[in-house]
Amino acid sequence: MIGEMLGELTGKVVNQRIVHHYGSELKLEKTMETKGKILGEEVTLLATFWVKERPHGGTFSMGNGIIMTKSGGKVMAKGSGISVPGTGPGMHMRGVRYMQTDVPALSRLNNIAVLFEIEVSPDGMVKDKWWEWK
Repeated sequence: MIGEMLGELTGKVVNQRIVHHYGSELKLEKTMETKGKILGEEVTLLATFWVKERPHGGTFSMGNGIIMTKSGGKVMAKGSGISVPGTGPGMHMRGVRYMQTDVPALSRLNNIAVLFEIEVSPDGMVKDKWWEWK
């Protein structure tokens, strides 16, 4: 069940490249930088994730990130998701993230799964919403 909304971040894709190792699948790697509030704390998220096509259609994504607070605290994040049909052009993803931190104001993130919904517009603008999974 989706619980309380934890926050919302906005920003942009700052880099992308094609990743292909000999004999492996083709992947698109993206790095995004977003800012906003999580649990009332102002944060910046820098995350890199790769996207690959699924056999039946759509995409699967997996990535890592670091969240930085204004006071210098850090949160390590890992997550994965799948593409979902959206209301317009661009990429629409939903998935789950797991966090680890020693920042007291964000310590609640250590013990919950965070559901996310991301929209990336064709021009690279990102909207990232977070909810607690209860």
